[in-house]
Amino acid sequence: MATTATERIVVRRPLDVVAKVATDPGVMLPLVAGLGRFEFIERVADRIELWDMFLDIGAIHVGGRVEVVSDATSMRWHSVRGTRHSMLVEVVEHPDGAEVSMAMTVQLGGLVMGRLAERMARGIAGRHLVAGLEQLRHHLEFGRVE
Repeated sequence: MATTATERIVVRRPLDVVAKVATDPGVMLPLVAGLGRFEFIERVADRIELWDMFLDIGAIHVGGRVEVVSDATSMRWHSVRGTRHSMLVEVVEHPDGAEVSMAMTVQLGGLVMGRLAERMARGIAGRHLVAGLEQLRHHLEFGRVE
């Protein structure tokens, strides 16, 4: 079984400006550093990269090697080694600018304890997503973005 946390925020900037930042892992991941630790490994192909990602879920780090795929309005990753997890970042039009959504799915081992841990992880991950989205919004609305 897996658990998913999904959050979204409106950024008062044009879609193309927001998407350029939100879909570039080299820019986006340092902005949402509160999610955990990220380390670039290698570029596999155009817009496909390998990263080591360890997400903070309470007092533990979950993660491992992930494949990150990005396009004009989305960035997604899935684990290729380590804890099974995935993330989807999408940018869509909004009347006030652009809406950015982040959805993180984590699958932990174990039957009873795994389900209990996943339930707790969803709340913690949701709070990390909100903080990361707020950092992104603040960077785009108040920072110097070209």
